[in-house]
Amino acid sequence: MASLFSSICGTCGRNYQSLMLRAAKAGGPLAGVVGMASDFGTPVGDFVPWLVLGSAVLTLLAGVMWFGGRQRQLRRALADGKLTQEEIEQATEHNPWSVGFAFGIVSTVVLGLFLGAQQLVAKEGKGVLATLVPALEQMQQSLFKIEQDVAEVKTTTGRIETKTDQVLTKLEDLSAAFEHAGKNGVIIANPATPAEHYHNARLYELKSDFASARKSYNAYLASGVEFIDPYLAYTDMLKVQDGLEGAREVVAAMRKNNTSTSLEIAAALLLPKEQRIAALKQGVEKHADFAPAVHLLSREFSAEKLGEQTLADKREEKALLEQFRALDGAGKFQRFVMDKKQAKAWLDDAESRLAKLTAMPAAVLENPVTLSANQSNQGWMLTLGFTDYKIKNVEYKLDGAGEFKSTGFANMTNPQTGLPMPSQTIMVATLAPGEHTLEVRYTDMTDKLNGPFVLKLNTAEAALKAGKSMLDMTATSWLSIQQGNVYFTGVLTHRGILKSIRYSFDSEKLDQEFPFSPPKPGEGPYQVGDGLPYLKAPDGLKFVALQLTFIDGTQSEVKTYPAP
Repeated sequence: MASLFSSICGTCGRNYQSLMLRAAKAGGPLAGVVGMASDFGTPVGDFVPWLVLGSAVLTLLAGVMWFGGRQRQLRRALADGKLTQEEIEQATEHNPWSVGFAFGIVSTVVLGLFLGAQQLVAKEGKGVLATLVPALEQMQQSLFKIEQDVAEVKTTTGRIETKTDQVLTKLEDLSAAFEHAGKNGVIIANPATPAEHYHNARLYELKSDFASARKSYNAYLASGVEFIDPYLAYTDMLKVQDGLEGAREVVAAMRKNNTSTSLEIAAALLLPKEQRIAALKQGVEKHADFAPAVHLLSREFSAEKLGEQTLADKREEKALLEQFRALDGAGKFQRFVMDKKQAKAWLDDAESRLAKLTAMPAAVLENPVTLSANQSNQGWMLTLGFTDYKIKNVEYKLDGAGEFKSTGFANMTNPQTGLPMPSQTIMVATLAPGEHTLEVRYTDMTDKLNGPFVLKLNTAEAALKAGKSMLDMTATSWLSIQQGNVYFTGVLTHRGILKSIRYSFDSEKLDQEFPFSPPKPGEGPYQVGDGLPYLKAPDGLKFVALQLTFIDGTQSEVKTYPAP
């Protein structure tokens, strides 16, 4: 193609190859995007043929202006010596007509390919992309269904009178009609549908004509149509105009004649916090399919509403958002919101909050308390860990015996609450070998009782875990060599978790075993026992190799201890 243009353009065509390459790199993708968008919009209109025609006409115009005008001038200037060949080439690359001609050729070819593909492959009214990719076909139907609904509403609205029973048959049409009215941006002179009344109310409110806005809202509410957003908009305006108490009085009077779920939920939002949450929970239980109530209840536990959340708040918010997502998936949310832009804002808000909560491990939300246990010669020390540091009091119950007891308070202040820090340790003098349960509950900064959370404790597993940890920290002193003897005292204090102690002198054969007996009943776990804790070192000893085998079958690394 470049050589063809060179022959056509003569002396002005030497740089046309680079110009065409530039056009292909920039114009090709752009034309492709335009072609795909036009093909995707086929249900609305047959755009591609018109784009091909328009591109071809503009390309022809640019060609005429370049070849029939500017190029001839440049050739004459070259013949007269007024311009050099290099100047001619630069003029060719930067002239708008030559550039437009190159870009027009590329665009016409790309769009022509889309047109040809539509003729060969596309189904009627769908386009190439929707024909070949089923997922795009579904998206296409979803996006352009609104336009069809609006057309239906235009026809239907002319026939609908102000009878409520007729209005209630087409909720989706009302939503589309509201969107259509909003595009015009003007007050409708003779509103006949709830959508038109709500549209007018919004515009009157924006114009600060609150008396007319109230009349339009009341006309909408009289229809009894079940959309939540007009009710919320009306009560918000009432709070501004009449104050909170005045809004409650107006809504209470309205509820005598209006039993809609939307008004019930809007009325709940006017109550004080505790009553509001209780009323919303009651509404969610009573109207299980009314997703807007679930979303509004989830906001009551959000960080935006509370400022600071406890783990209990996060658990509640997450559960409600998951419930809301499920209801939306079942088609039980958007059918109750007239303004689809507001519906999208609610959905985006829910997904954003749920994403943050999902990032936190589920185990932390479900059980925010951990337990570690250490045994000493005086008994067991149980140490609690809390993911939620905003705690006021901690109580526990061991093996279900008796009532919950407080752990008491440490001699310090909790920086999260400014109150005394609850103790996080529990001392148990005797704990029978085997399985135990520890129930823990705590009061958070909002005075909400969390739990009880059930924690499991196996004394053998706890002793083994604690013993291994202590041995890891004292690995350099498991044994010592002094005064001609090899002392095993450092490992014998943990004989309760050991199966064997193997050693060897001046090699790592580990071919000898140090004898010991397990602790006797009632004997402290960290006592070395009755046997001698040492043995005679051979003459000329250089080092001792040592390895421990634990009661669970695991083994330590081989440690070596040089003689002094």
